[in-house]
Amino acid sequence: MSLKKIVIAAILLPTFCFASSWDDMWQTKDQQGMSHYDNGDAKSAAQAFENSDWKGASYYKAGDYQNAYNEFKKDNSAKGLYNQGNALTHIGDYDKAIDAYQKAIEKRPDFADAKNNLEIAKELDKQKDNQQNSQDNKDQQDQQDQQDQQDQQDQQDQQDQQDQQDQQDQQDQQDQQDQQDQQDQQDQQDQQDQQDQQDQQDSEDQAQQAEMDQRQKELDDKEANKLLAMVNDDPGGLLRHKFARDYQRMVGTKQ
Repeated sequence: MSLKKIVIAAILLPTFCFASSWDDMWQTKDQQGMSHYDNGDAKSAAQAFENSDWKGASYYKAGDYQNAYNEFKKDNSAKGLYNQGNALTHIGDYDKAIDAYQKAIEKRPDFADAKNNLEIAKELDKQKDNQQNSQDNKDQQDQQDQQDQQDQQDQQDQQDQQDQQDQQDQQDQQDQQDQQDQQDQQDQQDQQDQQDQQDQQDSEDQAQQAEMDQRQKELDDKEANKLLAMVNDDPGGLLRHKFARDYQRMVGTKQ
């Protein structure tokens, strides 16, 4: 229920006792305000009136309910409290409106319009509380949804960060393994090169030793032939055999 769907009983207007002189009547501020009010110019009427009731009624008619209430609260009669309740209801201050209506009814128990408007104010206050609770629940739900979304985003960010760290660790481990494999391969190659170099050196040493042995053998053979030539005149061959034995011993000793 809203003010657009209900009709609040109208405010109670005061009565005026006009002066007998027609000229004097139009000289007062209140009479000027009445002229504006009757002509439908509520704003001008509110500015002109000095009487609080009529001034409040003009503000009320103009839709300026706050200023209307400010004027109506100067009157603590049942009528004044009733008018205060109407202005407060339009302002939306239902608690104070309910209080004003109840006080008006206390002063005038048969005040039917006040009783009617009191029920309207209570219903509007109930709807306002329901709307407020609904809005509070919505705000709470929105806040919870936002928090859940933030938690989900934080969890996703944390997971992404962990995945990135795992990927980096895996890459570092792979790089380290590649580096180790490369080092092992280099060590193996260095060892092979060293072995090849040693084999080549051994081969060269063996060739050099063989060459030296061959040269020595050639020298020994040459020396032996020279000795044998010296004993060609020996008819019995004794010296030749002797030198041959000496040669064999010499060769055997050198070997």
